[in-house]
Amino acid sequence: MDRCKLDSMDAENYLSALAELSLLTIEDDDGMKCQTTDKGIEFLNTYHRLRWLLWGKENDFLLVRLLEQMKKKEQHPFYVS
Repeated sequence: MDRCKLDSMDAENYLSALAELSLLTIEDDDGMKCQTTDKGIEFLNTYHRLRWLLWGKENDFLLVRLLEQMKKKEQHPFYVS
């Protein structure tokens, strides 16, 4: 979370809100594991389409690349350190 400039309380609140909205699943075995749900992926795709409508596809290449990476890693969770 250091790269996000969030302290632990802010990060916990943010992740809890995402989990409450069913956009993210959180497992706390040895370390914290977070995985985007199907609803979360759908939300990101909808967000991408809205951004594309508002600002054009030239400004959204990073989000497109992120979504492609997430599709490849559907079986593997994302880890938060």
